[in-house]
Amino acid sequence: MPRAERTARQHRPRWRIVVSRLAWLTAGLILCAACGDPSVQQQGAHVRTIGELTETAKARLAARRIFFGHQSVGGNIMDGVGDLVREQPTLGLKVVGLDESASMSGGFFAHAIVGTNEHPTTKTDEFARLLDEGLASRVDIAFHKYCFVDVTEHVDAQGVFAHYRDTMGRLRAAYPDITFVHVTAPLMAVQSGPKALMKKMLGRAPARYQDNFRREQFNELMRREYLGREPVFDLAAIESSAPDGRQETISFQGTNGRALFAPHTSDGGHLNEIGRRQVAEELVVLLAQLPASK
Repeated sequence: MPRAERTARQHRPRWRIVVSRLAWLTAGLILCAACGDPSVQQQGAHVRTIGELTETAKARLAARRIFFGHQSVGGNIMDGVGDLVREQPTLGLKVVGLDESASMSGGFFAHAIVGTNEHPTTKTDEFARLLDEGLASRVDIAFHKYCFVDVTEHVDAQGVFAHYRDTMGRLRAAYPDITFVHVTAPLMAVQSGPKALMKKMLGRAPARYQDNFRREQFNELMRREYLGREPVFDLAAIESSAPDGRQETISFQGTNGRALFAPHTSDGGHLNEIGRRQVAEELVVLLAQLPASK
């Protein structure tokens, strides 16, 4: 080792050495956990784009019978899936409405509006009702999501999650052959610029900060309950990611959270063509890599 490099190492502050070693140790533990537990290998852990999917994975995806219950942001995502199907017909996905799927014998990606916005429990209840009334016998994979208007500053995130968790637990026990995917709640873009800075200086949270903090509270409950044990599609993490991997983060008075990456939205909450394509591709890759149903 060159003398200059040895000297630099000898004079490195001890705390930096400790932090560096801890960082490497943490990375190693995460990697080992992912390698040892197949359930952790989700949301495109190894494959992140459709172009990386094998032909076998594409064929498996095309044969799957999928149902997705949603409202408007889910509609944006399905528009993105439609974009992908048109761009890459070798995917073989058949995107259809729920009613149309009833007469199909092969694979499909069916979706439908469920519940009422601003009343998240109604979405979970209708999702469960559809499965109980016969849909469960026709699908291999099922999931639903909430909207940004369902989880706001004034919503009891723990109460909403408890209802979701209990309902999904019942469905999992009743329909063990279905793979259920859990989806984090979407975010909104936040106020930025001089006005946001001035609000912070006055001790006030910029617009949409508090709502996103509550959404992050709900999403952390979702991650802690399911991540590493059952498939999780972390919509919030994807929405807050810039193309270079940077996260759109927010912080106010000691509370941290994430925000929707502004270039991916047309109105602060819904996904534009760029945003919907990014989310749709991550979703399709996840669905293609899920283990075969029991």
